[in-house]
Amino acid sequence: MNRRSIRIGMLITVMALVAAACSNTDSEDTTTTAATAATTTTAAAATTTAAPAATTTTAADAGGEVAFDIGVTAEPCPEGDPDRGCIYLGILTDQSGPFQAASPALVGAQRAFWAAANAAGGIGGAFDVALPDDLTKDTQYSPEVFVQKYNDIAGEIAAVAQSLGTSQSIAALDDMARDDTVAAPMTWWSGWAFDENDLGLVIEFGTNYCFEAMNAFDWSMQAVPEAGRPTPTRVGIMAFPGDYGADYSAGVKAAAEANGVDVAWEAVIIPISAGGDETQAEAIQTLLADPVDIVYLVTGPSETGAIVGGAAAQGATNLFIGAAPSWNVALLGSAAAPAFEAGLFFQSAFVGPWAYDSPGHEAMRQTLAAVGITDETANDFFVSGWVSQYGLKGALDQAYASGDLTKSGIASAARSLANVSYDGMLAERSFGGDPNSQFPRMSLVGAVDVTQPTGISVVQDFFVGPTSEALDFTAACAG
Repeated sequence: MNRRSIRIGMLITVMALVAAACSNTDSEDTTTTAATAATTTTAAAATTTAAPAATTTTAADAGGEVAFDIGVTAEPCPEGDPDRGCIYLGILTDQSGPFQAASPALVGAQRAFWAAANAAGGIGGAFDVALPDDLTKDTQYSPEVFVQKYNDIAGEIAAVAQSLGTSQSIAALDDMARDDTVAAPMTWWSGWAFDENDLGLVIEFGTNYCFEAMNAFDWSMQAVPEAGRPTPTRVGIMAFPGDYGADYSAGVKAAAEANGVDVAWEAVIIPISAGGDETQAEAIQTLLADPVDIVYLVTGPSETGAIVGGAAAQGATNLFIGAAPSWNVALLGSAAAPAFEAGLFFQSAFVGPWAYDSPGHEAMRQTLAAVGITDETANDFFVSGWVSQYGLKGALDQAYASGDLTKSGIASAARSLANVSYDGMLAERSFGGDPNSQFPRMSLVGAVDVTQPTGISVVQDFFVGPTSEALDFTAACAG
């Protein structure tokens, strides 16, 4: 079939709006504006999306036929190659909860990834992939709403390109299993490694929260004294309720025990978007009343800014290490900026930031630059969104090669994925084997660096600490 030329006009419009939403300005106002404008811009595409009829087949380039059913059509995608069919993906994201400022970059990068993939031949040269607005739903970071929104689109999608939130995704797993719906998670819960938890439907990527926390803790035991501070002896944890907070916290506690360090206290942080205090005064008072050497933050960026900025303003001098989702470059434009610029905050992460040197990062930067996303408007959530799609593309490629793009065919392919390459952004990995020997354990640590596009530079490249290396990984750390 003929190769598609990208319809760049529409993509430029949408991605320019994404850039506005993720720049170093007031994230709440710009995110709302971008979401509204994007819906208007792509309204025509949304109205052409329809659930496919009964199972049918199409001739494949390589000969033979490919079966497909829900979420796949013989008709082309809106603005797609007229000689190709279309695979529709859904997005279950957070547009009004604690990660609402991240959503435009996550979604924008995923759409850019598939635009690039379509330009390179799509799936088997026979199908383009579309992520239209009407299949993109705001789950409000609520498990109940997540389930509702999943079921709203379940009959129209071949797979889920973004399933944001651990507890949220878990809540919908039974329904996804009912439908054989594969999902690319935007959550790094350690339980996804085990078939009894993910039912073989979740194509996770990157190192889980638990290992990430262990590595960050082990790094601190050497790096903090090397920087002239006392070796940590007491730490605290501030974490969201649910499996995100619990999983990372479990890693901190395991590493603390291994290193003979006392976890002095754990504070539950209610997301500001869910009614939590915008100033996080109670959390700050917990720290001031019982100082520790390091506070581990398992929060969103808004809570990170309130806690780090507020504590520093009241005289706290301890260090903070935040889980990967806790940072947003927009914090450098907030009132808390002086505390971050003072070197009090470090970020653990499963993938390198925007400027990281890898072929995948370079491909991402070039693709996004073509639609207006540059160093000045970059955000590390673009990186997460982009890298999340490699495994899903691998499953679709494998399902097509097997002649079965039905929901069950895609699920079967996902369960047997092997040697998935992430173009150097992450280590190559396979799925369906023994998590103890197969699941990645490496992560990075970054420090605030105002000279970098997204405010973070890597101070410890990919490594595996002794605590995570020694763990007998036979069950989720939490949940």
